[in-house]
Amino acid sequence: MMTASGATTTLNALVGNVGLIILLIGTTLVTYCMLYQYPSTSSFDTHWLSHGFCVTNPETTWINSHALSFYADAVLAMIIAHLYTTAQTTPAKSDATATPPLQAAMLRGAIMGVFGHGAGHLYLGLHPQGMDLRFRPHEDLLISCAGTAVTVMAFAAIFQGTMPLSSSRRLLLTALIATAGFTVLDVEPNLNFVYAQAAIYVSNALHMLTLSAEDKSSAVYAIYPYFQLPVLAVGVMESTACTGFLQRFGGHMIFDSSIGIGTIIIELLARRMEDGRAELISSASVGAKSKMS
Repeated sequence: MMTASGATTTLNALVGNVGLIILLIGTTLVTYCMLYQYPSTSSFDTHWLSHGFCVTNPETTWINSHALSFYADAVLAMIIAHLYTTAQTTPAKSDATATPPLQAAMLRGAIMGVFGHGAGHLYLGLHPQGMDLRFRPHEDLLISCAGTAVTVMAFAAIFQGTMPLSSSRRLLLTALIATAGFTVLDVEPNLNFVYAQAAIYVSNALHMLTLSAEDKSSAVYAIYPYFQLPVLAVGVMESTACTGFLQRFGGHMIFDSSIGIGTIIIELLARRMEDGRAELISSASVGAKSKMS
């Protein structure tokens, strides 16, 4: 007969698998619509079409949406770092109460992931013209090669946070494929973010679906994908309801904040769920000993 803790382990893997598949399909559909303005250009906000973001105060440097995203991400990254520190410094009473490796890896990766995301927006705020990340050797071979190398390294650094417990070989290969996508899909500079965010989510979902049964048994695996769906929803809102609505609340800052806040909620929920499972294991152990005595 399956124990309560065993049933929870199986359920976590099943729920997480379903959520990741939903995230994968949702990301693919939303990204296709954004990249190719489907069903028509009129379906999208004119400001978003021009900038690729919903930007508040675009004429300013330090209070536009990119700068606001950096400020928000910096604060959220500090909170995540604090959560990671407390998780590592709090001694586990037993193996059952120790932080699962997947949970620890995801939280550790989110620190630089969230902060680096914000730093990228700060750069965009200072240099709003953007960069063409497609490989175009016929225009300028040196610049094109340098840009490609930088993009590969940037993706590799990001994937260290979004592909927890991955091998270096897988990280590098995924970064190369993601970089090639800018050229294969002919991504315009103002849509670099749309494609990059999709590459992160798709690679993340595919990678996590290949994790071991032990890693999939953790609570964080079960709940993670469902907290990414609101991020997708905000992205859709940004591309369709920027002018007159999202701009009032900071524009793209809302999108960035939803990622960091989601990470914090996931960690707190996962801790509570893991504590509950540890109690089940402890109770089962006490019951088994009582029967033997």
